[in-house]
Amino acid sequence: MQQKFREYFADSSLLFISLIWGSTFIVIKQTVELFEPITFVGLRFSLALAIMMVFCYFRRELFSIPLLKDGIKLGFTLFLVFTFQTLALKYATATEVGFLTGTYVLFVPILSAVFLKKNPHLFSWIGVLLSAAGMLMITVADSISLSGGQILALANAFFIGVQIILTDKYSRKYDAMLLTTVQIGVVAVMSMLYSLMFENPDFSQLKHPFVFWSLLFNATVATVFCFFIQTAMQKYTTPTKAAIMFTMEPISSAFFSFFIGGEVLKLKQYMGAAFIVIAILVAELGTYFRLRRKLP
Repeated sequence: MQQKFREYFADSSLLFISLIWGSTFIVIKQTVELFEPITFVGLRFSLALAIMMVFCYFRRELFSIPLLKDGIKLGFTLFLVFTFQTLALKYATATEVGFLTGTYVLFVPILSAVFLKKNPHLFSWIGVLLSAAGMLMITVADSISLSGGQILALANAFFIGVQIILTDKYSRKYDAMLLTTVQIGVVAVMSMLYSLMFENPDFSQLKHPFVFWSLLFNATVATVFCFFIQTAMQKYTTPTKAAIMFTMEPISSAFFSFFIGGEVLKLKQYMGAAFIVIAILVAELGTYFRLRRKLP
């Protein structure tokens, strides 16, 4: 019973942070229209790192060289995620990027089986297929073609899949607070190096109220809070189920893109969103039956 509750709580936590992350797509899109995209990522993660360092001071005895090495791998992957995602938002709509990002649900079960030797449960595979069908209904237009921004969003989706797999592997070995801090630190450093080499930011734009509050929200809530929750909770569920929970992110993105940015979906796309919700319910049903068999 305790295991069942713990897995349901972990799934609910991942679902909650996916809703938060979804809300940031339209906010970040409007921000990068005023500010250099990767510089914004660098500032976001630098502020998040400063906050995390305060908490990590009291857990410094748990720090180790293996944690640092694995945290750097996780951080480099996360840097690729945010580089592709933020650049995609510059060239495609927030709704498009949000839903194409959700295609990582296709990559995770394959990566999980190959690298972690974790074969997804039948209900998880059904959930993946339903999610994929939902994604196709949402993203495929009358003429099937991909823009540059959409290709960047798909690259982002692949590396999110890698990040979910690495998080599953490393979160079981290390302290969640320290591991989160290392990966945030790596993203901060690499983003600022990218900014110095390839961008020409106008830091006076930080005085713009929208840019300032966007930076503050994304650094504190969408980075510090959400990535700590992911690192702490994902080890209590499976990578495939985590990916299915995260497919609520594009639905959240579409919701906020409509109310903030005025982006409207077609009926077929709303039907696709319904498929994704059903996929989550099917995956949770699989958890119920799997744990029920284990109980005496």
